[in-house]
Amino acid sequence: MKRVTLFTVAVALIWSSRAAERRRGFEAAPASAGALAATGTAAPAGSLEAFALVTERNIFNPNRSARTRAAPEEKPVRTEEVALVGVVGFGAATAAVFHSTDLRLKGEAAAGGRLGDFTVVAVTPSSVELRAGERSYSLAVAQRLTRVEGGEWTASVAPMPEARSRNDDAPVEVPANASEVLKRLMKQREKQLKK
Repeated sequence: MKRVTLFTVAVALIWSSRAAERRRGFEAAPASAGALAATGTAAPAGSLEAFALVTERNIFNPNRSARTRAAPEEKPVRTEEVALVGVVGFGAATAAVFHSTDLRLKGEAAAGGRLGDFTVVAVTPSSVELRAGERSYSLAVAQRLTRVEGGEWTASVAPMPEARSRNDDAPVEVPANASEVLKRLMKQREKQLKK
């Protein structure tokens, strides 16, 4: 019986000494990075601030998302552009046809009409005069107005598709399987082009 009691007391002493060591180790544990960063000083051991890191990065939270760093956003420079495609005549009236990526600046307008911030002052068969506020702009067919966001409008030549040139000296090739009618029409057209 003495042995059992002595054994029980020994186990109790060992267990209590290990528990005390664990408590001392817990008290000596460094504070979390979150608590240290938030206050600038180490949080007291055993306090809720010491476990701030656990609440910040809770791996058991079903609603958590990936941590992202806010990168400085570079806003792309927006360029506005309106091009004079052509002039269309409707009897005595003429209208200018404009193309733009901005829907306010796209469409047709006669003299006195509005196109976005522009007022069409005059329309001639080869050009248009526009006014925006105090400034006037004259655009010929195939020219465009461009501006960088917040800047002034400037006129420039719109890029035109290259016209394919035909060598007039080269004879027109008649396909071998062409009908007699097609052959006659192609020869007639060749004579017209030579005149």
